[in-house]
Amino acid sequence: MPTAFAQTLGSSTAAIASATAKLGTAALSDYFSALGTLQVISVIITIFLVVAIIYIIAKTGWLRSRVEKYRTVVLKTDLSQKRAKEGWELVQKHFFAGDDNDLKIAVIQADTILEEALRHAGTRGTNLGDRLKNLKRGQMPNLEDVWQAHKLRNQIAHEPVLKVKRDTAERALDAYREALKNLGALD
Repeated sequence: MPTAFAQTLGSSTAAIASATAKLGTAALSDYFSALGTLQVISVIITIFLVVAIIYIIAKTGWLRSRVEKYRTVVLKTDLSQKRAKEGWELVQKHFFAGDDNDLKIAVIQADTILEEALRHAGTRGTNLGDRLKNLKRGQMPNLEDVWQAHKLRNQIAHEPVLKVKRDTAERALDAYREALKNLGALD
């Protein structure tokens, strides 16, 4: 037989459980009604942040630089061909300027462009001379002419008072241009 205390305790516990269930249901109901509002706010904030990130990426050119690096490294596109063409335009500008110093600069720049093209093509070596030594005549038909042009470049670099004749510079630049065409760096 249950005592009066036990019956009172049991009924109190049942009442507390019933009140907790009602309170829990009300709290859950309030939570879920507020959750819809929070979801809408969080979606708006997320859209704003995504748009801001896209705007910043577009304005800073970050994505463009990453795409160029990807094209250069992974796809091996003709980015070096673009640089070679731009460099060759400078070579021609110096050559047609006509004075002795411009002729020297034209030969040195053409030598640099050829070295970069050979490096991009995968020719081993630490400088143009080493890269030319690793080539065979079949890989570069005008190899002897390029060697002569490279020797002229070395003379220019090591003998500052050297006078370069226009026809000598023109032969060297023709050799460089032909080599760059054979490598596909120039059209």
